[in-house]
Amino acid sequence: MSLVCLSLTGRTIAENLAVLDLYRGQVDAAELRADFLDPSEKFIIRSFPERAGLPCILSVRRKMDGGQFAEGEGVRLVVLAKGLAYAKRDKRANFAFVDLESDFHVPAVEEACRTFGTRIIRSYYSPKAMPKDLDAAWTATAFASDEIPKIAVNCAGANDLASLVTWAEELPKRDRIVIGTGEYGYPSRILASRLGSFLCFTSAINAGLPGAAPGQIDPETMQGVYRFRSLSKSTAVYGLAGGPSVVGSRSPALHNLAFDEVGMDAVYLPMPARDAASFFAAADALGLKGAAVTVPLKESLLPFISELSPAAREIGACNTLLRKGDGWEGHNTDAAGFDRALKEFLEGRELRGLRATIIGAGGAARAVAYVLAAHGLSCLVVNRDGGRARALAKDYGFAFATSDERACDLVSDHADLIVNATSVGMEGGQAGDPLSWYDFTGREAVYDLIYKPERTRLLSRARAAGARVCNGYSMLRYQAAEQFRIWTGQEPPSAYYR
Repeated sequence: MSLVCLSLTGRTIAENLAVLDLYRGQVDAAELRADFLDPSEKFIIRSFPERAGLPCILSVRRKMDGGQFAEGEGVRLVVLAKGLAYAKRDKRANFAFVDLESDFHVPAVEEACRTFGTRIIRSYYSPKAMPKDLDAAWTATAFASDEIPKIAVNCAGANDLASLVTWAEELPKRDRIVIGTGEYGYPSRILASRLGSFLCFTSAINAGLPGAAPGQIDPETMQGVYRFRSLSKSTAVYGLAGGPSVVGSRSPALHNLAFDEVGMDAVYLPMPARDAASFFAAADALGLKGAAVTVPLKESLLPFISELSPAAREIGACNTLLRKGDGWEGHNTDAAGFDRALKEFLEGRELRGLRATIIGAGGAARAVAYVLAAHGLSCLVVNRDGGRARALAKDYGFAFATSDERACDLVSDHADLIVNATSVGMEGGQAGDPLSWYDFTGREAVYDLIYKPERTRLLSRARAAGARVCNGYSMLRYQAAEQFRIWTGQEPPSAYYR
């Protein structure tokens, strides 16, 4: 099992120790990022390990390696020497590890480490791009048997993650650390044990400290959401495919809580991807058993799917994948989730005969249209791309319009229910209000599929006018329950209904 290491990026030793106290019991080690310290603090780091009371790593990361230190190698050598000098015979009072780069070779420092039991982590950093030759990077770091080679490279896309995972699984068995940085490398941190990593670095971002490296996760999230300490190479992996915003999704908390509730050795994690092809490359590298799919991949991944469920075929969008042999089975649980959430929102109100507006024409909008058509609503599809609005409307005999002020009268005539099925207003996505040109009267019922933030600009404006409003968290829970049923063949546990 990989250890959990907290990277401390405070400006003072006292601040770092105070933050470390917040996470005691959740971490196994601490990394003092001396490159973040105030100048006067850099030369008093010797006392840190004894005061920290757990194994500590000393790191003085250069800017070229993604760190903050820019004072030159001479000064950096002095800082390292201050941290390692006068080591005590009681190893608990010394730094247990020191991070030295693959191009940094100072025999006096290395000999001091070995004399006093400080183990060297020999690091190769590529913070801007995946190196063309990972084997060469490994050779540059893994030359000493008593050191821990560390490869930390930027994943610019899901294809890079796939390459890194495949490569790491072929490495010889020894203590090592392999990290894919950035949002696309996010899964490599959660699956540190799968990659054979000696430890996983986390950041105290929930405690107000800056992240030590792109993509690092808070220790509370690592354990509370992803159950990090229980993961192993045999853990079944499920993913959330979509754009970079999937890193902030609430669905991992839902699904992982459900897995825990039924005692299933599985983990569900975000897998950002720019396109369907790169997602499937990463999915194959990680051996995904199933996946949820969100914007912008719900339609573009259809050509990669071997078999579609009747609902997914009719809707023309897939939000759930199940691995079947060498292929993938595609389903759509958005429709069932929205149907249940809508009935709950309208509290049993008769749906047939209502007039509704659907904002958007993508995969989520298709699921909404499928449900509203089944209930006999008269609908208007509004979208920035009039061609896409026309195409969706044609499938169900709906009206359509381009999303601008010229559609005001049409929306007013279809305003019993307004459903936003776009990502406009989503946290981490495009800011704004997709219906900014429409004035609410207060008689509308407005359902926004977005749930983060809890109240978008659209919902705030509608509520201020007196309209009934609801965000998409209820739909998220109900469609997730159906995903669990598809993946496991079991009845969804209570985690989805709390």
